[in-house]
Amino acid sequence: MKKNLLLKNVKIIAIVFALVIGFASNVTFASTPVQRELKVYVNDEELQFPDAKPYINESGRTMVPIRAIAESFGAMVDWNGVLRKVTITYDDIEIEFLPDYVESVMLVRDIKTSQSKTVQLDSKPVIRNDRTYLPYRAITEAFGYQVYWDEKEYKVTVNTNNRQPVFCINPGLSDTYYQCVSNFNTDFENLIPHLKSPEVRTNLTDEMRKSYLYRAKDYVENIIGNVDSSKEFEPEYPTAPFTPVMEEVYNDAVKNSIIREVKFIADPSDVEILADYPAIEMGPAEAIVLGRLEFIYHEASDEYLNRFGGKLEKGVWYSTKIAVRLNLRPTDLVLGNVILDNTFEEIK
Repeated sequence: MKKNLLLKNVKIIAIVFALVIGFASNVTFASTPVQRELKVYVNDEELQFPDAKPYINESGRTMVPIRAIAESFGAMVDWNGVLRKVTITYDDIEIEFLPDYVESVMLVRDIKTSQSKTVQLDSKPVIRNDRTYLPYRAITEAFGYQVYWDEKEYKVTVNTNNRQPVFCINPGLSDTYYQCVSNFNTDFENLIPHLKSPEVRTNLTDEMRKSYLYRAKDYVENIIGNVDSSKEFEPEYPTAPFTPVMEEVYNDAVKNSIIREVKFIADPSDVEILADYPAIEMGPAEAIVLGRLEFIYHEASDEYLNRFGGKLEKGVWYSTKIAVRLNLRPTDLVLGNVILDNTFEEIK
């Protein structure tokens, strides 16, 4: 009985198999779609990738071999095998990142002004076939270039004809001696919580507040703010550590024919401690003074004014938010780190 049942099942399977084969022979199955080749253009010129092709990763981000795309617009790429660090330099901008680092970030630095910012990457750098890949927007926009994606043509276009500023420019102070708040990936309302250590123990006295406020005001107004290129540079304290800074600001003013007047406006209540000295009772290590900077350009060259797209005029007072970080090391006089807002507005 079991033998007959087994033979019957075998016959059924054979019949089904024959039907399937016959059906398949009369049907044309859809072939696997051909992968489209991603194209990358710099202006109107298509880049060639002979040994390392760009690709779209699982997150939908276009990844490009950094050396090919960086060198296409003149940037230099350096690989440090010991630190496993990539450095890309073009003009005065330098970017660095570690492909193996746990966070997907890169550091962008202005070599001339020492401004820097950390940029969050939307896809982690990867190494494939001995080539380092990065999201195409990250590397091109870090140097101020605009990037466009054409879905229909399946191509990326980098526009190098209209380069944008990599760092915010605020005319309130000399470029070298401030950073914009956007470089800190926050805004002024959240600046103190963003910078403050969670273990601050110092309670400020009224005298401490007045002292730090005076120091911030003196630094902004008398060292890096007020300049007059029509007069000779004659420092009151030639051997003071801040004199070289004043001379550099003055030389910049001469270069741009600048006569600038500034006012640092703040209140003792705008002073806060950011950090204490760890584990020892030495008082505060770092303080910050929040305030407002009012400034006017009595004179400036047309070339300098053109940097601000017609938003800055001579003889008009403007206002911007400002913060001054003070290093409070008792054995050294350290100049402040100034942070300005991304914008400025006319005082009516």
